[in-house]
Amino acid sequence: MDSGVLPRVDRQLMLYQRWLTERLATVEDPEQRRHLQHFAVWHQMRRLRSKAEKGPLGRSQTSQTKQEITQASAFLIWLADRGRTIEHCQQADLDAWHTEKLATRRPAQTLLRWCMKTNRMSRLTLPPQVINQDQAPLHQHRRLAILRQALNDALSLRARVAAALVLLYAQPVTSIVRLTVDDVLDYGATVAVRLGDSPSPLPEPVADLMRT
Repeated sequence: MDSGVLPRVDRQLMLYQRWLTERLATVEDPEQRRHLQHFAVWHQMRRLRSKAEKGPLGRSQTSQTKQEITQASAFLIWLADRGRTIEHCQQADLDAWHTEKLATRRPAQTLLRWCMKTNRMSRLTLPPQVINQDQAPLHQHRRLAILRQALNDALSLRARVAAALVLLYAQPVTSIVRLTVDDVLDYGATVAVRLGDSPSPLPEPVADLMRT
C-alpha cells in the first residue's frame, strides 16, 4: 500500500472485517446470521468506510462497532427464546430487554433503529439515553481540586494525562484518543499540545507527564 502496488485500505477496517467474518461464523441460526450480516454490510461498513475516507479509524470506533454486533446477536438470541423473530418483536419485548443491564445492552439499539428504518420490524419506542450530570457549571476551585486529585491518584499515566486535558481545556475524550505524538510539541522549557489551530501550552506538572 505504501508503494502504491495495492489500493490503500484502513488497517482498523480490515481488522474489523476479519473479526466480523469470524463472529458471524459462530451464529448458528441462519436468519439471525442473515440479519446481522445485512446490518454489518449495509450500515456499519458504510459508516466506517465514510469515516475512514476522512482519516484513519481508531480502535475505539471499531470497538464500538463490535459491541453493536455482539449485543445485537445477544438480543436476537434472547428474542428467539421468547418465541419471536425480529419481524414480530413487540414493545413489551423491547421494554423487557432494557429492564436489566441497560448500559450493557444499549449498543443493540443501533441494530433496532436500523431494522425500524428499513421496515424489518415495527416502529417501536426505545428508552432514551439518560445522562446524569450536574446542571451547574464546575466552579474553578472545584475543577482544580479534581485536577490535583487526578494527577496524584494511582491512575495510569495515560489516564492522568487524559483527565488533565479534560479539566484544563474541556476536551472531549473522542478528541483526546485521536491525539498522536506529532500533536505534542516539546520546546524544551515548555510543552504544548495541538488541540486546535494554535498549540495549547501545558502547565507543570501536566507538561512533564505529557512529555513522558
